[in-house]
Amino acid sequence: MRYRPLQQLLLSLLLLSAAPASAATFERILALTPHACEMLYAIGASSKIAGAVAYCDYPEQAKALPRIGSYQGIHVEAALRLKPDAAIVMARHVKGVEKLEKMGVTIIVSNPENFEDIFRDMIKLGRLTGHLREAEALVQKERLQLQHIRRKAHSGVRVFYELWPDPLLTVGSVSFINTLIREAGGINIFADLPMENPHVNIESVVRGKPAMIIVPLEKRSIQARKAFWKPWLTDHHVTFAAINPDLLHRPGPRLIDGLELLQRALNRSTTTPVENIE
Repeated sequence: MRYRPLQQLLLSLLLLSAAPASAATFERILALTPHACEMLYAIGASSKIAGAVAYCDYPEQAKALPRIGSYQGIHVEAALRLKPDAAIVMARHVKGVEKLEKMGVTIIVSNPENFEDIFRDMIKLGRLTGHLREAEALVQKERLQLQHIRRKAHSGVRVFYELWPDPLLTVGSVSFINTLIREAGGINIFADLPMENPHVNIESVVRGKPAMIIVPLEKRSIQARKAFWKPWLTDHHVTFAAINPDLLHRPGPRLIDGLELLQRALNRSTTTPVENIE
């Protein structure tokens, strides 16, 4: 069958309209969680960040972003003045998020619980910002890094992770920090507790016989914590590791680096009395 010119034009338009549309990309994004802010910088999409919340402080240039709230809530009026078309949040129930959505801002939830979730979210953000190629390259690099770490995970060091000193908090089986300890080759002495951040007492820590105590350096001193625990742990050798909490507490692109440093500390735990993980 031969088509006349007008028929050919109509057929072409019909085929174009039937083709799947490419995914929409966003130009002005609110990074309403620190890990999302780090992801956007890591995939080369920092120019798309219109505003951020407290603790979005990495890399250094992120400190200059306009602030429109914290993890506790969003200042909606301030956020809307930045004319965002999307916002990345950890949960929809954060104060102000529902109002942003009602005002036409697309809400993107990112709350990774493991490395696969992190990789998936970085790819997703790459697609939504027009930086898919950069995101895929970063994920490929981190997958290789993770494989290398897993091959070396054999220390078997018993770990007490002192999430907070007063009240004394640690990490249980459902915490992704518990997963990190296992991935690094360690054994969390409270891995049998089916909670994320259980309260524990000094006696239970002593009974767990940790070979290493890991202390996030957030408003506390590693030397002070070492002095605190020393009288209680006299029956066996215990080493201490001081960490930058942002490397292990944020489920973003630097988490793989934190895992690598954690593994290094575990592998050296028998020879180094105090290890700094920075």
